Parts: sequence; C-alpha cells; structure tokens
Amino acid sequence: MGKIRVAIADDSPAFAAAAADYVARLPGYVVAGTVQSAGQAVALVRSTLPDVLLLDLGAAPARGLDVVRSVKALPAAPAVVALTLFHSPEAAAAARHAGADALVGKEAFVSGLTQTLALLFPARVAA
Repeated sequence: MGKIRVAIADDSPAFAAAAADYVARLPGYVVAGTVQSAGQAVALVRSTLPDVLLLDLGAAPARGLDVVRSVKALPAAPAVVALTLFHSPEAAAAARHAGADALVGKEAFVSGLTQTLALLFPARVAA
C-alpha cells in the first residue's frame, strides 16, 4: 500500500509548517503540498491529487465552507478535514453540511488529527 498523500491549506505559515512536520512524521503518510489560503486549496488538490486535504476554515468560515464544497465537487475528491481554531458542535455541523469528512480543532490538532486519520484510513492503522 502506498503512502497516503496529505495536502494542507492554512493561512498561518507557522501552523502550516507545524502541521506538515507532524504529518511527515506519521508512518504511511506524506505531505503532498501546502498553500497559504483556502482560496488556493482547489488548485492544490487539482495539482497534487491528495488523499486528504487539511483545510483551515479561517477567519471567514463561510468562504472556507465554500471551498469544502468546491473540493468535494471535484472528480476523485479527497477526504476533507476542516480545521478551526476551536472545535464546536455548530462548526462541526456546518463543516459536515458543506461536505467535510471531519472537523478538527487546532487546540487539539495532534490528537484530533490522529483520531480522524484512523477513522478515515482504517487500513493504515491496521498495517
């Protein structure tokens, strides 16, 4: 089984770098690419064909939710994990309604992403 390709779209260079570093250290995962805005996420997905996109909903969550819809409308769309500064039931519902596969709060990024990836790619956990 090949490595699971993870793309990251986040407007915080520090967070994007930390997320990329964390993903790169996970066995069986590789960073497919990073961009600095949700607006660049669709182009990133088209060019790198990741298995999963980590997408920051950012300061304008409605725009981020539009990007989720656009990514999920692509042929062979990746799983989308929406990222938000703080996880809330309302944010999770809005992200799922837009088509996101999961929502992870940045306040618990490592544990939240680890659990989410295990749910999205159970064969990877068993390998």
